This record gives sequence, C-alpha cells and structure tokens, in this order.
Amino acid sequence: IDFLSLDPMVPVTLAVESETEKFSINQDTGVLSTKVKLDFEEKSSYTVQVSITDGTNRDEASVEVEVLDINDNSPVFEIHPATVPVPENYTVGDNVTSVTATDVDLGFNGEVRYTLVGGAGRFIVNQETGVITLDAPLDRETQDQYRLVITAQDQGRPSRSATTNLDISVTDINDNLPIFSKQQYEATVSEHAEVGTNVVDIMARDEDDGENAVVTYHIVKQEPSSTPPVFTIDADSGSISLAEKLDYGKVKRYTLEVEGRDKGDPVLTGSVSVTVLVEDVNDKAPVFSKDQYDVSVYENLAGGTALVSLEVSDEDE
Repeated sequence: IDFLSLDPMVPVTLAVESETEKFSINQDTGVLSTKVKLDFEEKSSYTVQVSITDGTNRDEASVEVEVLDINDNSPVFEIHPATVPVPENYTVGDNVTSVTATDVDLGFNGEVRYTLVGGAGRFIVNQETGVITLDAPLDRETQDQYRLVITAQDQGRPSRSATTNLDISVTDINDNLPIFSKQQYEATVSEHAEVGTNVVDIMARDEDDGENAVVTYHIVKQEPSSTPPVFTIDADSGSISLAEKLDYGKVKRYTLEVEGRDKGDPVLTGSVSVTVLVEDVNDKAPVFSKDQYDVSVYENLAGGTALVSLEVSDEDE
C-alpha cells in the first residue's frame, strides 16, 4: 500500500482495522499480507480497512482482496444405494439409476464428468448427468450381479477425481418354462400292484428364481381315459402312483400327459408324456371249451387214431 508522510521526521503507524485475524501490514513497506491460508470456498472476497496515523492526524483506506480459486477440491459423491435392483427384462436405453458428485471449486475446477468401468459392457453412464442406462440385454440366468466403478473427474489442471462402487442386482422375471429331466418317461407296473403303489417319479427344473422356479405337477390327460382316473400324481414331488386297480386283460398300456407349472405370473408350463405298461401276472387258469366231451369209438379202431380235439384257452399271455 502506498502512503505519504508530509513530514518525514514524524513517524507514522500503519494498522489493519478489519479482518485482523487474516491480514497484517508491514509498518515499513506497507505490504499487506495474509496471516492464514485463505479458502476460496469459505469466502471469496474481503474488504480490509487499513489506517495510517502520525499521532495527530489519521487516514483510512479500503483494500478489496479477491481470493482466486485453485483446483484444491476433489469431487464428492452424494450418498446412493450400495445395490440397485434391475429387472432382467429391462430394454436397452432404459434408465437404471444415477449418481451425483459435486465439486465446490469454480469454473472448470468444479465441472464434473463421469466415466464408468465394469459391468461387462452392459451399462453406460452419461458423462454430464451421471445417469446410468442399460446398453445391452440382461439375463439373470447367465449373470445376476454386476459391479460398476464410477469415476467423477473435474476439469481442472491438474484434474482431481473420486470413485464410487455401485452393485447391480439383476432380479428375476418369469421367462423360463419348466423343463423335464427326460423327454419321455416309461414305467412297468404289475397288474396285481396295490392302490397307492409308486409307478414312476418325474422331475422338472425351472431356471428362474423364487416362486418363478417352483414347479407343481398335474396329470392333464390319460389314454385310455377312465372315471375315476387310474393314476394320481403328487403335485409337489412329481410322484405318480396307482389310484385304481389294474387289469391286464382290459388295458395293457396307458399314456399320460403331465404338465409342470411354475408359480410365476403369468404361469409358464412344460409337458411330458409318460407311458405305463401293465405287466401280466399268471393269475388265470386254463379253461376247456366244454365242461364234458363225449366220444364213441369202434372196438377194432387202430392204435394212434385221433378220438377228439380238446380246446383250451388261458386269458394270461
């Protein structure tokens, strides 16, 4: 600060009258100096009152101090969920979530840009807004978790940055049918088997998750049909058992159509054919075609001559 004394022989005193905690002045040179480190983000300008006196006369001047911003602050992310659920049927371009980082510096020093790594190329981030969108289709059955690492970088020179992690959890959609362990089932059961006898166990798997993967079993068709049905199935286990007695003589082969239904919404179903062969048991005695045969022969009939033909049948095979 320039100052002038009209009488060089009279000493003068310089003093800082305001902002005394932050500024001081050299008595000999008039140089105004800072006493502490200034922070632009705390206060960007000061009005410093400076006085000069020779003991009799006094004068004051105002010094406007403008604090210039430097890039001394890194971006700071706002609090966000650690894990974001995303349905697997989201389409490319759908918004997944967004992140926000702020930088208290000014201008380029406070201008934040976003970049993203991870996510197997299925997610992108808008560099200006921080909005994360889907860039490729999802399939929970292929991969159900992704870790995204997002960087917020200011445009200062040198730049400063911060990173945050975001986990994506792909939630299930009922998009898979129950699939049976075999393309066709076949079983053989004795015609003497008791009601309740297990005939065959079938099983289906559903690649979905939760209720979407829970399968129940239902016989939807029996050939030949009967009332009541000959077979029953445990809806939870897929175990098929006899509900009625069998008779090989009447039916030798049954064909069942079984459905596996998941508990999703909407319900998806798969189906399979089950062949049941009835096994014959030797439970029928041979039967003559007549209860009695009467034969008349000549007394001089030569040996070895046929007398009668007997017919016998057996319902077994």
